[in-house]
This record gives sequence, C-alpha cells and structure tokens, in this order.
Amino acid sequence: MALLKKYCKIPANSILESVIALTIISICLYIAISVYAAVFTPRTSAKFYNTQNKVNEIFYLMQLQGDSLQYEGEDPNLEIEEETVNPGVKKISVHYKDSTNFKFEKNFYIQGNGE
Repeated sequence: MALLKKYCKIPANSILESVIALTIISICLYIAISVYAAVFTPRTSAKFYNTQNKVNEIFYLMQLQGDSLQYEGEDPNLEIEEETVNPGVKKISVHYKDSTNFKFEKNFYIQGNGE
C-alpha cells in the first residue's frame, strides 16, 4: 500500500488539469446543444404537424365537396389554386397561414380522364 501511495502522488490543483477539464466539458456541452438544436426545429413542432394536417383536411374536403368548400370564402389565410399541368393532370396548391404566421404550402397532383 505504501508503494502505491509513492507512485500515485499527483497534485490535483494544477491549472493544466483545470483547462483540460473545462475543454472536455465545453466539447460535451457543444455536442449536446447541437443535438438539441437538430431535434427541436420548427419542422418537428406540434404546431407544424397541426398545420400540415389542416392543409390535408382542406384538400380532402375539397375533393369530397367540390367547389363548395366551406373554408375558402371565410378564411383569409387560405388560398387554393388549381392549374392544369398536362392534359389529364391537374395541380392543386393549398397555401395556409396559421396563427403564428407560418405559411405552409402543399401541392397535390390529380390525374383526370384527359379533359
């Protein structure tokens, strides 16, 4: 035991050890913040998925009800554009701005009967 104490006498209060410890802590903190920032982006928030589901709901209601969509005339934050891309293919763009002024745009392509 005395032999072990003789070889393991390392001073614990050196400045070099403190600098190395702070460097290691800083690197770990940087990695943790980078992972946190990558995971919690606006595209992973619940509000984003709520807005995306709202746009999908509007599109499917538009397919069921045709031109009499209940949201289109009432909501100034909703824009629906239809255009013919090719004969038989129609593009429907739904633009929706939510309460946080995030503008969500989604395009749907529908194949018709060659009109």
